[in-house]
Amino acid sequence: PAHVFHNSSVGGCNHAESSCHLALLTCLLIGSYRLCIVPLLTAFHGNVFGGAAQKSTPIKSSLLKAKLISAPSRNNGSATLTAASTSKGSSSSAVTPLKKTNHGRLVEKTDCGTVDKNKAKTVSRQHQRQPSQQAKGSPSPTAAQDETKEQIIHRLKELLTDSNCRFQALAIVLQQNLAQCDDATTQCRELSEELVSLKGELACSVHSSECLEKEKEGLRAALQDATRRLQEEHQQELADLEQKLQAVHRAEWDHVHLNYQEEANKYKVLMQQQMEELKANQETMKVQLESSHAEQLQSVRQQYELSLEELRRVHTQELQSLEQELKDSEAALSAQIEELTVQNNALLEKLAAEKSRRRELVENTQKDSHTLYLEQELESLKVVLEMKNKQLHKQEKKLMDVGKLTDKKVQLDEMLIKVQQENEDLKARMERHAALSRQLSTEQALLQDSLQKESKVNKRLSMENEELLWKLHNGDVGSPRRLSPSPTSPPHPFKLQSPRTSGFFSSPPVSPR
Repeated sequence: PAHVFHNSSVGGCNHAESSCHLALLTCLLIGSYRLCIVPLLTAFHGNVFGGAAQKSTPIKSSLLKAKLISAPSRNNGSATLTAASTSKGSSSSAVTPLKKTNHGRLVEKTDCGTVDKNKAKTVSRQHQRQPSQQAKGSPSPTAAQDETKEQIIHRLKELLTDSNCRFQALAIVLQQNLAQCDDATTQCRELSEELVSLKGELACSVHSSECLEKEKEGLRAALQDATRRLQEEHQQELADLEQKLQAVHRAEWDHVHLNYQEEANKYKVLMQQQMEELKANQETMKVQLESSHAEQLQSVRQQYELSLEELRRVHTQELQSLEQELKDSEAALSAQIEELTVQNNALLEKLAAEKSRRRELVENTQKDSHTLYLEQELESLKVVLEMKNKQLHKQEKKLMDVGKLTDKKVQLDEMLIKVQQENEDLKARMERHAALSRQLSTEQALLQDSLQKESKVNKRLSMENEELLWKLHNGDVGSPRRLSPSPTSPPHPFKLQSPRTSGFFSSPPVSPR
């Protein structure tokens, strides 16, 4: 309803604004019509009474007439500009009277254009008449006055047609605005009627909502009273049931507790016997495991010692043989090297002596049989030197082989160190194995203890299960807290026996942990 009221108020404001626009348009229409007709009449009367002055200066009179005609047209253009800005549409010229324009300058330009055309026509006619008058002589004044009057009448007719077109355009705009105003008034009436109907509906809905609220409050109060009464009754029933259950529970508890004590004493004796048997079995198994473990450990140690002694013996033999070979090869090579160095030095001395002799012979430039002999001797010495050099190269190769043998010796020493380290690792592994065997034996003992505890717990749970079944079959039928058997245990036949002779009872429910 508020939204409808807001729209109706907006419609009323629009209606007031449209009425103001219509009043302004009528005022502008009347003013523009007066501004168009009054200057036309003044111009007409001025041209009629001032004909004598125009004879002397026809060009000036035509210019003055054009100014007088353009002044009202400009005033009319400004009026149409304001009319176009308020009514959003007006005519621009006599040819297109219903065309809408955004600015009134177009109208002014069209009016000025018509006046300028008339000016051009009058000036051209005057220029045409001047040579004709010069040819003929002095023209008659009556003919000139008639022509000017006709021109003025023609201009006035054109201005009247333009003003009529503008007036028609304004009338069309006014009709459109009046039609829009009528539509707005009808819409305002419809909206006011809708507002009245919505107000009535709102009042009805408010009344119905108030009635519903009253009914809701009444129902809520009744519901609260009923719930309070039910809660009180429920609390009373719960108190009675608790008292009954406590009495029954105490009686059952006393009876069951006595049975538990008797059966617990029996099963304690049985458990002690079983524990003694298990301890004896465990001791025998432990002795057997220790003996087998000691035998295995002794065999592993013997194998390890034998393999280690064999490796040491082989390694020492290889080292001795390699050292002996190295010593022999070093002695032989050192003797050969000494001999070769002595021979090399002697040959070098001979070669130097021969070179000096040859130089002397070359200087003397005398050749004889002795010089030839010396040359041959020199050639033979060169051959011997080459042979000795080859022998030296061979000795160097042998020395390289000796170096390789020494490298092999170093590698063998490293291998020996590695073997010793592996031996130590094996010893540490054996120690770890012994520790692990001891740990396993302790863990075995712990596992046996835990197994015994679990067996105790399982027996106790089975006894409790049997006890629950016995309670289920022999319990109070009218007791409200009757226990149900476990869903996993299948129902099996149960004979009614005395609690002392039955073997399906367990010790008191003590947690194993």
